[in-house]
Amino acid sequence: MTREPVILDTTIRDGSYAVNFGYRDDDLRTIIGDLDEAGIPYIEIGHGVTIGAPAAQGRAAQTDEEYFRTGRAVVRKAKLGAVIVPALAPIEAVDLAGDYLDFLRMCVIATELESFAPFIERAQSRGLEVSVQLVKSHLFEPQVLAGAATRARDLGVGIVYVVDTTGTFLPEDVRRYVEAIRDATDVRVGYHGHNNLGLAVANTLQAFEAGADFLDATLMGVGRGAGNCQTECLVAALQRRGNLAGIDVDRLFDAARSDMLGRAPESYGIDPWEVCFGFHGLDSLHVEHLWAAAQQAGLAVSRVIRRIAKDATGPWVSPDDIDRAVAGMRGRGRSFKNPPVPRKGT
Repeated sequence: MTREPVILDTTIRDGSYAVNFGYRDDDLRTIIGDLDEAGIPYIEIGHGVTIGAPAAQGRAAQTDEEYFRTGRAVVRKAKLGAVIVPALAPIEAVDLAGDYLDFLRMCVIATELESFAPFIERAQSRGLEVSVQLVKSHLFEPQVLAGAATRARDLGVGIVYVVDTTGTFLPEDVRRYVEAIRDATDVRVGYHGHNNLGLAVANTLQAFEAGADFLDATLMGVGRGAGNCQTECLVAALQRRGNLAGIDVDRLFDAARSDMLGRAPESYGIDPWEVCFGFHGLDSLHVEHLWAAAQQAGLAVSRVIRRIAKDATGPWVSPDDIDRAVAGMRGRGRSFKNPPVPRKGT
């Protein structure tokens, strides 16, 4: 049986750094709704730094409880959760999470895990699925993380993350750290990577190959600093390898572009339509013609690209190919708008 990864999308939480923690109710409803409908099984929300964040960490547009309440009202299938940094947040924040959420992730330094055991115990008592995020993993040798994972397992934690906080790891580093934990204990391993060296997707794929089960990502790769692993890229790559057939990658392409493009002042990630072309092995030379034709017909660009790929005999897509695909799809499904107008160029 093929081992399947578990995708955890943290667009609302880690991605909130990119919008100065400014997500509001309508943003949550749109983004969570799209992720949930696409089949993403874990969705993380809340303040980018930690729930229960002190004012010094930056004020979010809404309170933790407002975020939790909205998320719970929207989500239908996915598990909903947040992160807590025990060194910054009061332990009472765990109780609030327990009122609304399914999972809680503890962000700790590998050598300081025991100091925060009361937080783990409190979360477990509230029925939360607990994982430990070993932040700044690159500061320690793999054996140190393996020891921390073993101690976390002794505390009843079932998931331990390697966290490349500064986007420093190369793929071979990721493999060493994940394998060290896998060799030391039977906890499930997760990986959270940042994109400072442009390797977040490659590193996350390497983490899965090395034995990690939980893989973090954000739409358009939005996040702190250089950003995160890009959800739609990661899912597309994994589907190319035969995984995650149950996730609607076209819905992710549409959501990433509609929900995230232009939202942050900085530029993050790869245009999701370009990811879609790469996923299907097609050239994107006539993307503007494609956009105009799809827009006029009320069709999602990603669905049109899929249709073109089904009939294509090579990588080159002509305007006639686009028009034939659109003509064959007219009147199928709901009307779809493709904002914004695509960038110029190829």
